[in-house]
Amino acid sequence: MRNYRTPGGLEDREGEEDTFENPYETNLNFIYNLSSIDFDPLISKLNRDYGHTCLLDDFKNTLLWWTFPNGTLKNKHLMLKSKIAFMDLSHQHTFKDEELLRKLRIHGGDDFVVFSAAHNNLSYVPYDTLSSMSLSLKCLTLCGNNFNLNAVDLQNEGDLHTTTWATFPFMANLNELDVSNCNIQHITRYSFRNLTSLRRLYMSGNKILELQSDTFHHIPSLEYLDLSFMNMFEYTSIPTVTLDTVFRQLYGLKIQQTLFKDLPNLKYLDFSHTKLSRNSAMAFTHLGNNLKYLSLCYTGFPMIGNAILRNTALVALDFSGNVFAAYNILDDSFEGVAGTLSVLFFELSNLKNISWIRSLNNLRILGLAGNNINSISFEMFNNLTSLEVLDLSTNHIGNWYSRVFTNNEKLRILNLRDNNINIITSEMLKDFSLLNLLSLGDNNFVCDCLLRDLVDVSNANSRNMDCAHEIIEEALEYTWDNITENTTAANIVASHTLKRLNSKSSKRIGNKELHSVLKKIRYLYNRTEKYQRTCSPQSPQAGSVVMSKLNDSSMLKFQLLDYKDENYWCFNETEKLSFFELNCHQRSLVDDIVRQLDNLTYYVVVIIGTLLAVSLVGVIIYVKRWHIYYYYSSIKSAALVSETVKDSNENLQSSHENGGANMIYDIFISYCQSDREWVLNELMPNVEENDDIKICLHERDFQIGVTILDNIISCMDRSRSLMLIISSSFLLSHWCQFEMHLAQRRMFDVCRDCLILVFLEEIPRHKRPKNLQYLMDLKTYIKWPGGKNSNKSRQEEYKIFWKRLKRSMQRIAADTVQ
Repeated sequence: MRNYRTPGGLEDREGEEDTFENPYETNLNFIYNLSSIDFDPLISKLNRDYGHTCLLDDFKNTLLWWTFPNGTLKNKHLMLKSKIAFMDLSHQHTFKDEELLRKLRIHGGDDFVVFSAAHNNLSYVPYDTLSSMSLSLKCLTLCGNNFNLNAVDLQNEGDLHTTTWATFPFMANLNELDVSNCNIQHITRYSFRNLTSLRRLYMSGNKILELQSDTFHHIPSLEYLDLSFMNMFEYTSIPTVTLDTVFRQLYGLKIQQTLFKDLPNLKYLDFSHTKLSRNSAMAFTHLGNNLKYLSLCYTGFPMIGNAILRNTALVALDFSGNVFAAYNILDDSFEGVAGTLSVLFFELSNLKNISWIRSLNNLRILGLAGNNINSISFEMFNNLTSLEVLDLSTNHIGNWYSRVFTNNEKLRILNLRDNNINIITSEMLKDFSLLNLLSLGDNNFVCDCLLRDLVDVSNANSRNMDCAHEIIEEALEYTWDNITENTTAANIVASHTLKRLNSKSSKRIGNKELHSVLKKIRYLYNRTEKYQRTCSPQSPQAGSVVMSKLNDSSMLKFQLLDYKDENYWCFNETEKLSFFELNCHQRSLVDDIVRQLDNLTYYVVVIIGTLLAVSLVGVIIYVKRWHIYYYYSSIKSAALVSETVKDSNENLQSSHENGGANMIYDIFISYCQSDREWVLNELMPNVEENDDIKICLHERDFQIGVTILDNIISCMDRSRSLMLIISSSFLLSHWCQFEMHLAQRRMFDVCRDCLILVFLEEIPRHKRPKNLQYLMDLKTYIKWPGGKNSNKSRQEEYKIFWKRLKRSMQRIAADTVQ
């Protein structure tokens, strides 16, 4: 027993997606009484999207220049003027082929080029009637009949008369055939076997369940194929009342994988409003490289992968209304058509992430209305340098505070109607300065006179709608194939885009006006000087008023495409106002208040900034308090030295003149704590070994209870010479720096060579203080050969070092005694 999922889910039967039985083998199916089942809610759900137009709807209306949707012929005066023979036998209530042939003969003639037998009661193709004009007929419409007989595969290809509805005579010149809304359920490869020159086939509104791989085998020249609205049905009118048939209708049209291999010349393919089965998507991988226009809107397409459309040369694609595909779209899905795709509509599909559009650098028209996009950014659109028309209406986009459309210099039309914008920022205005047309209606604006100015500028730029629509048409200019003698594909796409942009606008475009506008297409970037003068903004003062508030010299040239007072409103606290209700006439008083508030804000910011700065300085002082105290002590010590040295200079000078009678130490050693080990282990044992030289060390000879400064000065005064043990650590010590400063002062005050420099390591020149460099340039210094750590392998160098050092100290001592 088969397992079916609930009809509400419209999902495949588990494990039997491609194994439906032939619905015409009724003896194998269980017949149900469908009148007892309520299918109304489900069918209502299936048909809910039929009110939305799709891209190729406009193509079909243009291509069928010779017939109205109800099957009657149009442009009869044009056909008479062009001497085109036509016959209109539509709506004649004719049941049989014989009756139709009799009516045709009453009117006489058998060389008709255009013929209509639409909306009669025919149950099969009028074979004899069509045979009478088979040599001349080029355009034929049989729409609105009831071809509901079960099609049977022809067993004998030579047998033309069978019970099938689709038995056409051989018509070598027939180019266009309309069999839409004929209640057709099944077609085979033999249905169109005698129509080998057919180029356009319209089959919308039928109930075809499956397209087999060889269905179009005999019509390889087909360029336009319309299979739209295949799921629009009334279940009470389904003739084959099997449960299998009903589920196939709900499940969707099944397309066998190689169907399109027989249609290499196909340029236009319309599946709009036709629910497709899930596996049918694979058939689109076999579309030919001539395909340019494809409509898959409201088809229930499962997902989009980069293999589906990669063999085509798509120029325009309508993918609107496909929620499942929106959830399963990959970033590289459109890379196969990125080089050719110019128009893309992906509306009403609950799209959230649109990062996949980055590869479409040739895109010129992009429709994303009615989705779930929350924000836009520069990264989304920076690669779309050819973009000219962008529709983002009915999303959830808010204000932006950095440029979004910096790289989109060709952007001319932007639709932001019905979003969450509440203010116009300076960066948004910079983006808007590129535009000719803008829609901002139905946003929750906060009342601001800048918005009123924006409307005033827009109104000043809107001299007439013809000029505005001319801008639109120029933005939609393409070098595409001609559809008819006077209508290009560009015209049709322009018409559809205008309708989409104006779907909620107060300035709706009538067919007559649109037809007039469509004649005015010019290339966007080759405007004449006359056009520049006609369609450029006429009120630069108004534009500069708005932009001057933002210190920007740019001119606003756009107009509001959707402007009507009820569409543009704002909230003043809790009050809802239209823009023209804003009281902006007393703006001088308001500006004074604003300036005062700005000044108050400035002072508050300055005071808060000062308090923060003072607090920051206080924190830094607290954290660095010991370092600050140390620097303070050093500066204080330097000041004291300058006073103390003055008092001690005479005593120091007289002590040297008296032969050093007051001298207790032979040498005063200045070193940092990190070099203490070298002083104790190397210097003292080698210098004081014979007790002939007495060294002054601060940790041994400084008096307890006396300040460090007094101890330093006192010991220096009572030492015949000074020795600086210099290392990187020495240069980082503030006390060592202080002692070096005193030693330098003393050397000049007594005018004697009483200073010895000992380097424990090499000090790069850029790290030497100026006073140390000066002493090095003035005095001969000595370097410790082993660095800070002794090396026994260099004993001879150490002996030479100590010999030179002792000789220097002895000479200084002898000079002091003399």
